Amino acid sequence: MPKDYFMPSPCASFVVANCAALTCAAVLPGGPDVERRTKRLVDDLSLAPPMTRRLRRELDALEDLLSLRHVNDPDRIEAERFAQIDPENPVVVQICLLLENLRAARAAEDCLIGQPHQLRNPRGAFRA
Repeated sequence: MPKDYFMPSPCASFVVANCAALTCAAVLPGGPDVERRTKRLVDDLSLAPPMTRRLRRELDALEDLLSLRHVNDPDRIEAERFAQIDPENPVVVQICLLLENLRAARAAEDCLIGQPHQLRNPRGAFRA
């Protein structure tokens, strides 16, 4: 089935619809560099292009950040910024919901194109 280039992908739809929340959620553990990277991802996905490897790497990195994958690495900014987050802060629940919905959008995208997104590039992680 040919791809409809006028219809945005599930990932693009989710990211663009939740751009402010995703940007705020990414800044908390990642800092200002991650904010710029997330805004660039939103801009790129808002054009509704076909999903490229670069966009997949950026989504992988955003998913890693929201899932707190690198908070145990003392050489990364996420460790320092994570230590400052109050677990009782309501934004923690919002980050968890955004992560779940991002994963659901990526799974829906994978069903459409028939390719899993588990292929990760370790260099795609958000770094300060």
